[in-house]
Amino acid sequence: MTRLNLKELVEQAPEPIKRQFLHRKHRNGSLILHPNESNDYLHILTKGTAEVYSQSYSGAMLSLYINKAYSCFGEIEIFDESLKSFGVVAKQNCETIAVHKTSVYEWMKADFNFTFFLIKQLASKVTFSSETTSQLSLLKLKERILISIHNHYKIGDLHALTKQVLASEVCAPLRSLNRSLAECKTEGLIQYESKKFSIPSVPELETYLEHYLLR
Repeated sequence: MTRLNLKELVEQAPEPIKRQFLHRKHRNGSLILHPNESNDYLHILTKGTAEVYSQSYSGAMLSLYINKAYSCFGEIEIFDESLKSFGVVAKQNCETIAVHKTSVYEWMKADFNFTFFLIKQLASKVTFSSETTSQLSLLKLKERILISIHNHYKIGDLHALTKQVLASEVCAPLRSLNRSLAECKTEGLIQYESKKFSIPSVPELETYLEHYLLR
């Protein structure tokens, strides 16, 4: 049986399901999905690029991955009501289709290819989460710091990052954090002036992190 991509699956969805589609537009920088909220919808990104992030208890935003056109998010929560959503922010002007979970279930019953696609998505994200946790646990403090700073750069809030938040994210006391930050500054990988972090050369930092970045 031919496996269809998400664009083809959307185009070939049963008409009763299509009539339940909620078409939405999102401006660059706006939230498509709020973090840590209940979510009853499968969201299909049909245009643009969106960033999926988690939010720590300190309020920091940590980038997880990038969604491009005809990818989806929210599929995990619709199968487990106890799970809360990750945040999703539009990195360009975006368009999405929101499909309520009851329609998703009907769609799955009507189209095995769609069911197969969702199962692959769920398996991929569970594997990604497990590998991410495992790999991060093996990293030294310096690499954890640089990855966190790089994540904040990607999500666009590096200007708001503080040492206290960074210490919480990398699970290190301020004294250890300061020693590693001094090393990173000496190597020219980051700057910290007037209580603001910056990255002198993003390509240079990404080259340094290429063996550590998880996606």
